[in-house]
Amino acid sequence: MPRVQRGQALVLGLFVLFLGTISLFFLFSTGQVSADKQRVTNTADAAAYSGALWRARVLNYDAYSNRAMIANEVAIAQTLTLASEVQYLKNFAACFAREAGDGGVLCDALLPNITQFIPYFVAALEYAYVALQYVDQALVYVVDGEITYRSQVVNRALSASQVPMHASANFLVLDSLVDQVVRANDPNFRSTVLPETEPFEQLTKRYSEDDRSRLADIARRQLDPYSQNRHWTLTIIPPVCVLGLVYRKRGGTMLSTDMDRWEAVDDLSEWRYSFNLKRGGCVSDESPMAWADRRGAGQSNPDPNGVADNPNALGIARNSAYTVDAYAGIQPFQELDYTVLGNADPNVRNPRRSVAVAVSLPAASLRTANTLNVGVGRLRMAENLERNRITSVGAAEVYFKRPVERAVPGPRVELPSLFNPYWQARLIEPTFAQKAAAAAL
Repeated sequence: MPRVQRGQALVLGLFVLFLGTISLFFLFSTGQVSADKQRVTNTADAAAYSGALWRARVLNYDAYSNRAMIANEVAIAQTLTLASEVQYLKNFAACFAREAGDGGVLCDALLPNITQFIPYFVAALEYAYVALQYVDQALVYVVDGEITYRSQVVNRALSASQVPMHASANFLVLDSLVDQVVRANDPNFRSTVLPETEPFEQLTKRYSEDDRSRLADIARRQLDPYSQNRHWTLTIIPPVCVLGLVYRKRGGTMLSTDMDRWEAVDDLSEWRYSFNLKRGGCVSDESPMAWADRRGAGQSNPDPNGVADNPNALGIARNSAYTVDAYAGIQPFQELDYTVLGNADPNVRNPRRSVAVAVSLPAASLRTANTLNVGVGRLRMAENLERNRITSVGAAEVYFKRPVERAVPGPRVELPSLFNPYWQARLIEPTFAQKAAAAAL
């Protein structure tokens, strides 16, 4: 039998083992780089979304605090309305009970003289007058405490809190917040908030002094109809030159034009029309029957919501007015800066501001065959990474949108503002400029 040849496949086996080892190291390193790249990308998206979400929450906080300040202003106006109505009813009861009302004025209208003959009517109004006196005195303390708390404490605190909230969303502070999110994913990650082409700080501004009118107008419109206008007219005899008898009730709660005073005024007058040669012919005489004036700081309006139709009653009300000096006026507030948005901006109906974050991982932190010191010589394969690191860019934007289930019906579109808390955040594709900025780091 011929001798069997042995060992011919050893060289081939060694060559295959060498190729397999290289492939194993290559696949291991490639897999690690791909996994780390995905982790860096996810972290960049999470950091950008977190930054945009925080800014959306800041804008929503502005909306909630603005709405709370409006609610407090409406509550102040309604409290003054209640106090004015109580004083008005007290003086009305005093008129029929033949008692001197506020200001020491005694009613001289005709109607109380007629009601003197109604059994128990005057006695009932005397009791009502005494009870309303106690209620009116108690309301003085209630109104003072209510206005002091809502205006001096709550509204001032809400207004002041908007300043640090916006400071927490500026470029420098946002960088710190984003860095916390990034390092929570991996301590080896490094992050940079990319410069903004449209700074977030320019989206809003602080409205103060005369600019407070936007919030003041909303507060006026939110008043209930009764607080805004309490007018009625009762004509007993149509007024003509010879004879006429009309009862005119005027009342309303209004915010002054300087936005530093609420005033509630109510009055009722009896108007008699007659012909008097000595006084020049047709004349009218006003007899005040009830009056009230309750103010939150400041002086009186010259003609508050038509109350001056009864000038004599209004004059008595003003002389017996109770004023709460603690009212601080409409407070400064944060709102969109429409001068910056302007009509030239195509996105004025929905302004957006983006946050872009670049996250990188140094090559030395990769868990590849090279960094783990696996392989020597030609078997050691170093990663050829640009700038010796893995970098990814994530971007997100802040935008305004009412939830679908509460959308405005019909073709109308709700314009963004800082009075509705519908600011949201979403991921977007990074722009070319943002990618270029990240590459230049």
